[in-house]
Amino acid sequence: MALTGAVMLSSTDIYSNDSVRKHAIGAQGCDKYGDLYRYAQLASDVSAGYLVTSLSREANHQDIVLAAAAAKGDYKVSVTVGATAVDADEYVGGYMCFNDNSPEGEWYRIASHESSTGSEDVAFYLERPLLTAGTTASQVSITRNTWMKPAVSQLIAEAAAGVVVVDVDYSDKPYTWLKTKGVCPVLCDGTITVGYMVTISNATNGCVGLFSDVDAEKPVGQMDQAGVSSEFNACNLCID
Repeated sequence: MALTGAVMLSSTDIYSNDSVRKHAIGAQGCDKYGDLYRYAQLASDVSAGYLVTSLSREANHQDIVLAAAAAKGDYKVSVTVGATAVDADEYVGGYMCFNDNSPEGEWYRIASHESSTGSEDVAFYLERPLLTAGTTASQVSITRNTWMKPAVSQLIAEAAAGVVVVDVDYSDKPYTWLKTKGVCPVLCDGTITVGYMVTISNATNGCVGLFSDVDAEKPVGQMDQAGVSSEFNACNLCID
């Protein structure tokens, strides 16, 4: 599969919502100023200026074994998931990472998969074939694409997906662009000095909060103006 660059976006593209997916989930877009965006499928209505993060990982979809041996060159890999349901294609654009036993260390992007009520075998189809055969002793972890149905969240342990740039009515048009690099107003938690780094708030949904340099935090931007609690203030994002 050929590699491609970022989608070139016009000033109107970044405010568009699509009822039908037009780009790969997580595709990167760039405007003429060099600001970056990511194409996302949202899970619910979201208002402009809110920070959204990836969904948390499902423990029952981590460190699971193959349900059957898979040969080198196979696109289909069946795994035995734990007692957590799998919605059809919720992991599209996400990853199957082999974490123990051959072919440990290899990763594959997920093209499609079945649904499941949990505690059974599920077939995953990969975008590229296996480079190394897997056995029923092979362990994998299934992780979502960061931009597949991100949600307004206060969990600092999750990856920041971006800031919503236009109000999105999920029931009407769920696909949109999230801003990940460049100046954008974002909802603030607490008073934040201009120039200070910010991270995902662990107290208020959809906000950035002061970065305090603890292991669980990652900077998502630098305040371009003083942050005022419960207001939308300019932040120079550095998610991408």
